[in-house]
Order: sequence, then structure tokens, then C-alpha cells
Amino acid sequence: MKLPRAAFLLFLGLAATSGPAGAGPTEWFLAHRADWEFVQGTGGIRILKPKQVIGRVLLPVLYDASGSSAITCKPTIVDTGLVVDQIKVRREHSSLVIKILTLPLKDTGSTEGTGRLHYADLTGFPPGVYDVYYARIGDPQTLLGQIRLDSGSG
Repeated sequence: MKLPRAAFLLFLGLAATSGPAGAGPTEWFLAHRADWEFVQGTGGIRILKPKQVIGRVLLPVLYDASGSSAITCKPTIVDTGLVVDQIKVRREHSSLVIKILTLPLKDTGSTEGTGRLHYADLTGFPPGVYDVYYARIGDPQTLLGQIRLDSGSG
């Protein structure tokens, strides 16, 4: 089956544009929202104390999407070929909910998104004490800890 020229040009145009988080269409379709079971299977997740960096408030998050590091538990899913694309965070009253988006490693020489230390941007969140959950608010199993944002943080 031959692809019509207009459809081919449309495909090329889409391939050249960016999708969510600056990813191209291929990456957008391959993006994976890591659920709690996957996060635990790849070694777990831990949050550290928020810090200010050049006017931004960042929450350090330890997580290794490849499954090669034991953060809070021994990995049962290893050599995934995945890297962290984004760490999303949303606020609901006195709780924060983190979600991790992963992508396949772009090439063997790339280090983008690899490693254990990543950051969630908390800039603009009001001061206060927050319970931090992974994906499911109010679930004691997914509670990552509690953080304090000072008035200078937001």
C-alpha cells in the first residue's frame, strides 16, 4: 500500500514538532506513567528535603527507572531500558502527589534522565507542611513522607 504524498508530508510535519514535555511524537507515544507497582519493582522511591536553587523550590526525588538501584527495596524489575522523563507534582489541600513519567533510553551514549536523583518543581506552592504521596493520595502504602515549605520557598 502506497502512502499518499499529503499523508507523508503530514507525518513529517508531526515528527518535526514537539509533544508534551518537549518530547517528539515518538517519545510522546512511548511515554509511560510509572504506577506504584512499577516504582516498587524498580527499587522504590524516596524524597529528600526541599531546597531553593536560583529562585526555584525543588524537591529532590531518588528514583532509578532502570531498576539498577535499591532506593527503598530490592528491585525485581531490572534493566528496563527506561529513564525518567518528568516528575509531575500536584497539590491537593495539605498533600502533594508525585507521578513519574518514563521514556525509553534514547541511545546508549545518552545520560539524559538516567541516574537516581531527579527534581520536582514546587515553586509557587504556598508555605506549609505537606504529606507527599506517590500517585494515590491518602493511601498509607504510597506515603513518601512529609515536607515543610517555608514562606521563602514559594
